[in-house]
Amino acid sequence: MVTSSILSPVDCTPQRLADFEKLVIEAGTVDPQGLTQRIRDASRLLFLRESNGELVGVGALKHPLLSYRAKVFSKARATTPPDEYCIELGWVAVAKSHQGRGLSRRIIGRLISLAENENVFATTRANARAMRFAVEYGFKPAGKPYPSGRGYDLVLYLCNARRASGGPVTWRAESGIGPT
Repeated sequence: MVTSSILSPVDCTPQRLADFEKLVIEAGTVDPQGLTQRIRDASRLLFLRESNGELVGVGALKHPLLSYRAKVFSKARATTPPDEYCIELGWVAVAKSHQGRGLSRRIIGRLISLAENENVFATTRANARAMRFAVEYGFKPAGKPYPSGRGYDLVLYLCNARRASGGPVTWRAESGIGPT
């Protein structure tokens, strides 16, 4: 049985933070330079563990600076103002031994449920499987794919927490069902 816990980085032990970082690095989706501090600066960290304690998945909600958001939105040539998207979903990683079990969907759903009525953005490789699940939670590609500088393209995804009618999106993260 896989269980999840969501913590603020300040509430994590050094070992827990190191385990989180190790799984993110193993996934190979981010530049490891400066990652330790970026993890410590996150808003919330999610840990998925097997009953034996093995860490099998992670993800985070971050509140990056406007300067970072502006750079990302500019590179993607997004027409949406970056100041409307203050929360970033990131570092969604599942251990290779546990891929194909819907754990990315679970990570994304749990983290999105914490964002409540906030707009959220995410970036990922142009062919990343995890963002296919994120579409179920209201994420849509924005702008154009852009070079990561690491040999692959990135895509910016946006999730507007409000429906076109102005009503809030209701998230049902535990069931795996997206916005209603």
